Amino acid sequence: MPDRIHVLTTIYQSDRADRATTLTVSLATIGVATTYLIGTIAFYDKLDLLGWAISLLPFPLVCTAAFHAQLLTLAAVRARSILALEHALLTATDPGQNTPVDPTRIGATATERATNIHTASPSHRFAMLIAYGGAGIIPLAYTVLMLIKAAHHLGGWVAVPTALYLVLLVPITFAWRDSAAKLDLRGGVGT
Repeated sequence: MPDRIHVLTTIYQSDRADRATTLTVSLATIGVATTYLIGTIAFYDKLDLLGWAISLLPFPLVCTAAFHAQLLTLAAVRARSILALEHALLTATDPGQNTPVDPTRIGATATERATNIHTASPSHRFAMLIAYGGAGIIPLAYTVLMLIKAAHHLGGWVAVPTALYLVLLVPITFAWRDSAAKLDLRGGVGT
């Protein structure tokens, strides 16, 4: 039994480190996307020099949104793994403890209950909806703005990049929806 606890503890520590790395990558990606967005908007009056290539400017933000959906899925998978490992580790501890441990108040379980959009308090849910909604609305608004500006150079051909962005938006939207569903841990870690 002690060997099993050591193995589970090692896997648990690895998963926690991986989840922290995922958060760091996510924040860095948001920083890069924000810098790109602000940088291109700062030169909005000069963008006409690019001509039809203005229609390509939203593509990095589309890629960022797709990558972020993958990061969100990875975070959900890691959360399930960490919660399952925490449960196994707590179950393996001495059952004759004088002070029983409430698993909902320690470790990743407590964090998930407080920060997961499905279980957080209403005020935190609202803040998360603003954050996630902004992460979706801002790239969409930017894409529309750049396509309007590109229309001056493309004329009716602006329909081509518009259609391409709409086609790309569909799987990204489903990926985000799937990622959000994977974050719903209320049914337990096995669901």
